[in-house]
Amino acid sequence: MKTIYSIGLLLTCLLAITSCSDQLDLQPETTWAVDEFYGNETDINAALAGIHSSLSSYNTFGMQFQRMSSGTDESYKLKSWNEVTPTSIMIHNPSTEEIRMLYQNLYSGINNCNNFIKYINPDKFEEVADYNNFLGEAKFLRGLMYYYLTIWFNEVPLRLEPTKDQSSNHMAPSSVEDVYQQIIDDVTFATANLRSPFDGDFVAGHANSSAAHALLAKVYLKAAGYPLQATEINGINPYQGAKNHCDSVTTAGHVLNGNYKDVFVNYIQNRFDLNETLFEVCYRNGTDLGINIGGRTGSFNGLFINIKISKVGQPVASPEITPSPIHEYIYEEKDSLRQHWNVPGYGGGKGAWMGNGQVNPISPLGWGYTIGKFRRWDAAYPWDLEKTNAQLNPIITLETPEPINEHITGINFPLLRYSDVLLMYAEATNELSGPTADAIAAIDAVRGRAGCDPLAVAKPEALASPDAFFDEIVDERFRELCFESHRKHDLIRWNLLEDKLEELYESIIYEPGYTPAEAYKFRCYDNFDASKHLSLPYPEQEVLINNLLEQKVEWQ
Repeated sequence: MKTIYSIGLLLTCLLAITSCSDQLDLQPETTWAVDEFYGNETDINAALAGIHSSLSSYNTFGMQFQRMSSGTDESYKLKSWNEVTPTSIMIHNPSTEEIRMLYQNLYSGINNCNNFIKYINPDKFEEVADYNNFLGEAKFLRGLMYYYLTIWFNEVPLRLEPTKDQSSNHMAPSSVEDVYQQIIDDVTFATANLRSPFDGDFVAGHANSSAAHALLAKVYLKAAGYPLQATEINGINPYQGAKNHCDSVTTAGHVLNGNYKDVFVNYIQNRFDLNETLFEVCYRNGTDLGINIGGRTGSFNGLFINIKISKVGQPVASPEITPSPIHEYIYEEKDSLRQHWNVPGYGGGKGAWMGNGQVNPISPLGWGYTIGKFRRWDAAYPWDLEKTNAQLNPIITLETPEPINEHITGINFPLLRYSDVLLMYAEATNELSGPTADAIAAIDAVRGRAGCDPLAVAKPEALASPDAFFDEIVDERFRELCFESHRKHDLIRWNLLEDKLEELYESIIYEPGYTPAEAYKFRCYDNFDASKHLSLPYPEQEVLINNLLEQKVEWQ
C-alpha cells in the first residue's frame, strides 16, 4: 500500500485513459483478463490509483469541480470576457462540456470500483482484515462518487456491476432515496473495515474509517434537505444519523489543528495532518519527471500574481474565481486571521522594473481581488505591505516541491475536514434538540481556533432559538469552508441558493466604487432559474446512448 502515491500516480494517468466508461462502446473488460488482475498488491495498488484518478482529474477536483461550484454568495466568476465554465454563471445546458466530463469521469471511477469489488479475490489474502480494508476503500470511493453525482444531478442510474458492452448503457435513473441508500450501504461497510487514520499500518492519502463516518454524515444531512427532505432514511431520522457519525469521528480522537493557516500550508506543501484532514485529493507535481500529473489548485483559484517576465519557475496564478464582497463584513473583528488567509485583499506582480516583485492592496471589486486559501506564494510580511516591498524578495514561494510549473501544481485539495464534521454535528443536533450545550461547544471549537470568543459572549442572540442558531451555522460554514466546493450544495440542500444569490447581487451593487460596467459580476444571479438550476441536466450524449434515460422535463 505504501507505493500507491509514489508509483501509483503515473499509473493513475494511464488508467484514467484506459478505464472503461459507460459513455463508450469498448471491448469487454474480460479481454484484459480482469478477473485475474487483482492477484497481488502491485495490481491492487494500480487499480486503486486508477480509481483515485477520477477524483484528481482536471474534470473533477483537478479544476472543474471548484469552478462549477462558484456562483454563490461566496464567490463568482471573475473574467468578463469569456463564458468558460457556464455552470458558474447559470447559462449551461445539456450539451455543456464540463457537465458531460464530470458525469463521465465519475462514472468511469464507479466502473473501476465495480470491477475492483467484483473481482478482488479473498483467497489471495492471508488476513481477511487486509481483504476487507481494500474492499472497504473501493466501496468508500464508489459511495463518494455517487454522492457527488447525486448532489449535482439528483436521480442517476445506479450502476453496481462492471460495464460489459454497449447494452450496459441502458439503465434508468434510480430515485434519490435509492441512491442515498446505496451510498449508506457501501460506506457503512467502509466504516467497519477501513483502518483508522491513527492505525500504525494506515498510509496517508487512502480512505480511512473517519473519512467514511464523515461522508455518511454528509449523506444523511443531504437526505434531510432538498430534494428528498426525508424524515427517515435507512430506518433512522437523518439528523440523528448525521449526529451519530459525527460522534464517531470525534471519539476516534480527532482534534483541530491549532492554526487555521497551517491547515492549508500543509496542503500547499504536501504534508498530511491526519487529525484535521479526513480525506484529501492528493497530487505530486511530476514536472521534474517530464509529466503533468498535478492539479491546478492555486493557479485558477489562487492569490493573483501578474508576471510580465519569464514565467519559468514562477508560481503563476490567473484566477477564474473571485470572492464576493460579503467576505469584507461577514467575519468578526477577532476573526481577522482567518479572513486574511481566505481573502487577503492583495496581489503581486513581477515585471522588468520590479523583477523580484511587488505586492499591492486590492479592493473587493478590483481586478486581482482573489482567493488566498490555496495560495502558491505570499508576501514576505503579509500584514505589512510597505515592509514587504522594502525587501529584496517581497514575494515568497510557498508551494513545494520544486521545480514550480507555470500552471500545474502539487497542491492537495481537501474533501473532508474535522471542522466540517464539527459544524455538521452542530447542525444535526440543532435540528434534533435546538442549540444544546454540545452543539454550541462544537461551533465554538471552530470559532475558537479562528480566534473568536464563544457565541455566548460574542453573539448571544444566535443562541436564542434553533432558527437563530441555524443562521449562525450557515454563516460559520461560509467563513470556515469557503472555496472548498461545499457552499453551492449546502445552499441547495437548505433551499437557500436563490436568497443567497440575491445577497451576492446586493453586496456587489452597494460596494463602494461599483459601476454598471461591472454587472457581469452577478451573471449567476441574473441567469438563475430556481425551476432548473438546483440540479444539472443529464449530458445530451448520455440521453442519446442510454435508451432508458429521459432528459429532465425542465431541461427539454
